[in-house]
Amino acid sequence: MIDGLEPLIAHYDQEGARRFSRWDAALFRALVEGPGGALLPRLVDQPGGEAVFEAFVRLVVEAIGCGYVGPDSVAPAGSGRRARKNLIELFFLDLIPARLGGGSAEAQIAVLARAWNLGEGLLGEPSWMNRAVAGAMASLDSLADLDRKLVRVLEAALVVRAPSTLAGPFTTRTLDTKEFDNAFLPGRMHFSAPALLCVHDRKRADVQAGILLAPRGSATLLPPGPCLGTPEKKDEGGLPTITLVQGGLRIGDARVPLPMFKRGHSSAASRAGLIAVSALDSQRLWVVESP
Repeated sequence: MIDGLEPLIAHYDQEGARRFSRWDAALFRALVEGPGGALLPRLVDQPGGEAVFEAFVRLVVEAIGCGYVGPDSVAPAGSGRRARKNLIELFFLDLIPARLGGGSAEAQIAVLARAWNLGEGLLGEPSWMNRAVAGAMASLDSLADLDRKLVRVLEAALVVRAPSTLAGPFTTRTLDTKEFDNAFLPGRMHFSAPALLCVHDRKRADVQAGILLAPRGSATLLPPGPCLGTPEKKDEGGLPTITLVQGGLRIGDARVPLPMFKRGHSSAASRAGLIAVSALDSQRLWVVESP
């Protein structure tokens, strides 16, 4: 099916070379044949399908020319899930090829444009925010209502509706980091946003994972990648002292036991009412929550 579109593809390859001084023809071909090749069967039998594919290719040209995607975006992923650096990568390499479809050609082109605008808009924000949003949206099963879904992710990470003093009552839960990397060993941690935890691998200095912690026990595990950065300010006035003890931790004067927890390694607290704890001998994380 790609063969029949060679004149169109060649045209946009030449257009990219004309417009962008650092045009990467090999990357363009890889994206057209990889994600583009995955998208094409969804369009081939529908009216206007070629126009939708052309709109996709045109935006791929912009993504390469503007440096939003690079050769590392299509390099072999190795073990574990690939961490997308931004929404442009996620949308145009993963979600659009797998999810675009249904409705008229005009409606699908509008979805492409909306995905592009949202992704490009977020590129003006800190890199940790791009990684967090891309990781949280990686499991979307539909491209409908992208604006609402993006706002929901940002609110979950950034908004503290009622700052906590961590005075209890306390609930606890555990997360197993083996779900995103069998070799991950939780070490130093910090909150990059009120509900966005960055966990550094204890043995691999260049590997960190993110966890978006929602209230009442839900969590979104983000693929390993660079540090999310931008830790919350150290001056968290009003929070009690947190001390790791045998079998749990102390939060001020309150002792909170943690199941299957022996000797602690690291902890981090947020004004969102969340405390994350790692242990010396476990790949688990313990999360303590207080209203």
